[in-house]
Amino acid sequence: MLTASRAAWFGAAFVFALPAMLLMFGDSGLTRGTLWLQSALFAASIAAAVAVVFGRGPS
Repeated sequence: MLTASRAAWFGAAFVFALPAMLLMFGDSGLTRGTLWLQSALFAASIAAAVAVVFGRGPS
């Protein structure tokens, strides 16, 4: 279930992960469209994992 806490964690993690993924995948010589798509998908998967782990709230 999507809560405000999980959405906030997802947004924060995505903002930090996307530039890192762009730098990481930029060295492999991908075309610009593929670079953005691959970076965004990988950053979203990292952000989703962070949101699940840290967005639980008090148990």
